[in-house]
Amino acid sequence: MLGEPVEIDTESGAEIYLLGADERPADNIYGEQPYSDPGSRRIAIRYYSHEGKPGGIEIFDLYDGSRHEVLSGKPPFPAFHPWSDWLYYRQTVDGVQMLRRCNYLTLEVENVAPLPPERGSYSYGTISPDYRYYAVAVRPEGAPGHRVDLLDIETGEWRVLLDMEGYHAKHEQFSRDGRNKVLIQLNQLPDVKQVLLGEIDLSGEMELFPADQPHTLRPTGHESWVGDTSRIFFSTAADPETGANIYTGAVGDEGSTVVPNPGVRVGHVSVTACGRYWIGDTGEEGVPIYIGSFATGRLKRLVFSRTVYDGKQWSHAHPYMTADNKWLIFAARRGELPQVYGARIPEGWLEEL
Repeated sequence: MLGEPVEIDTESGAEIYLLGADERPADNIYGEQPYSDPGSRRIAIRYYSHEGKPGGIEIFDLYDGSRHEVLSGKPPFPAFHPWSDWLYYRQTVDGVQMLRRCNYLTLEVENVAPLPPERGSYSYGTISPDYRYYAVAVRPEGAPGHRVDLLDIETGEWRVLLDMEGYHAKHEQFSRDGRNKVLIQLNQLPDVKQVLLGEIDLSGEMELFPADQPHTLRPTGHESWVGDTSRIFFSTAADPETGANIYTGAVGDEGSTVVPNPGVRVGHVSVTACGRYWIGDTGEEGVPIYIGSFATGRLKRLVFSRTVYDGKQWSHAHPYMTADNKWLIFAARRGELPQVYGARIPEGWLEEL
């Protein structure tokens, strides 16, 4: 039901399919926190308004190619909650901005909680693995940057989790290790000369990862938890002497651990659900997507995304893998219309790493 592949990679043998093809520009939203169900059947695709047709978000079925509209209109950036039964997102309902969720398989939609406008403007947020907490970057009116607020969904209680003067908080991501720590990126205001990465616990206490000076060059803003561990994987500017630019690290480490890269700077990164493999793209011709093993340090190119950057999010590959490690999902602007693609990973290919 997916039709014929649009390309077969001559080196890896991966079959590449166009997913949810549409006359509107589309993207796979973001790679660091895969928008896919734990059974690896369905993913979320975001569409942008085009030539009078509204944008929206749809759930796409990798088994039968079916498309299921979640909402129509200006597409929000859904909350980070990887490989989940539910897709969480913001939507205005009867004049009230709500946090809602849609079940990937049943398509059941539920209101989770109202988002009080007096707190400020909301970013996308992140949902804890136990579904109890919503941590979200919020910009109060007139503030130079975002702080982090926490909603206890069970009790309805809101409170400020982190408000760090001189820094803009973004890319909030709950850990998957049971600690309910929030990975946060802190961009120094006003000119982002420093990008700190920290983890916040539910009490509001934050500790920093060994990222940015004196440990590494400045992070790019692309980071992800490593499976269900307390470690993160992130990319930085390339070290002019060694070329290193991807690392793992945990709070308390004296420094970050270099992860071998393909000899060029890796940009957008993600990690598989099992935590064994990393995924990243580079700026080489054709914008190849590499997959590497944390255990062995080996890596290989799976496909060329063939995206052409135009300065907009939809032309960024943002690659990620489904929870079963059978599909690589990425966005690409191949020609004038950005769309979402899926590469079927050949059997045994990952084991060679």
